[in-house]
Amino acid sequence: MVSGGPTKAEIIAIALEKLQISSGETFADIGCGTGNVSIAASKKTNKIIAVDQRSESIETAKQNFSEAGVSALVTLLRGEAPDVLEAYANAIDKAFIGGTKNFRRTIDFLVPHCRRFVLNAARLEVTADAIGYMKEIGVFKEALLINIAKGHELENLTAFTPYNPVFMVVGSC
Repeated sequence: MVSGGPTKAEIIAIALEKLQISSGETFADIGCGTGNVSIAASKKTNKIIAVDQRSESIETAKQNFSEAGVSALVTLLRGEAPDVLEAYANAIDKAFIGGTKNFRRTIDFLVPHCRRFVLNAARLEVTADAIGYMKEIGVFKEALLINIAKGHELENLTAFTPYNPVFMVVGSC
């Protein structure tokens, strides 16, 4: 199991709605983990760059891309963003930041090039830092706290099991 993920389908749907990816745009999935965000984005565009620094994530994403039939649409890069994205800097239109390690560096890299990005975080302190930094550099658009619970049967009735809350911060460049 890849640490930190996978990003739940409901969270991905909200992130993609906030990003408003159009056909022909290049989408970067930074901290791609299992590749689920890239797979969902492949329904919107055929130009996807997925990045993760963990070899386990790269292998998992590669397998998931193959199983989903999207391998040909995805450039999969192992390394730390923005270092491995340098060659693609001018091509990135929209981005999802799923890993918050060194998020300031990643945002600084994206701002001159991309039009919109979403940063997901699980920790309040990271979220507050991201919001403050994005306001400081003038790219903050909105922040969301997303709480989702899934229904399941319990003694012939329906009960709900909550997911961990997710903070989503949207930036517009």
